[in-house]
Amino acid sequence: MVEKLVKVGITDGDRTVAKIVQLASNYKSKVMLEKNNMAANAKSIMGIMAIGVYEGESFKIAAKGPDEEKAAEAFYEYLK
Repeated sequence: MVEKLVKVGITDGDRTVAKIVQLASNYKSKVMLEKNNMAANAKSIMGIMAIGVYEGESFKIAAKGPDEEKAAEAFYEYLK
């Protein structure tokens, strides 16, 4: 499992949520976004909407699977 901490940079509202789900679909690994004791599967648009992704918030990215390092790095680069 690969974990990274990231502070979210500029977001684009609902497009950010859609882009997160689209990015997650490019990887076989399971990617979870966690903040404030809440977690969501990055492939779940409802889950991501439920936890919210806003500028300035800190998240833990947790990826587990065959391409976990690439997935974690892609999410880190997108969210920072």
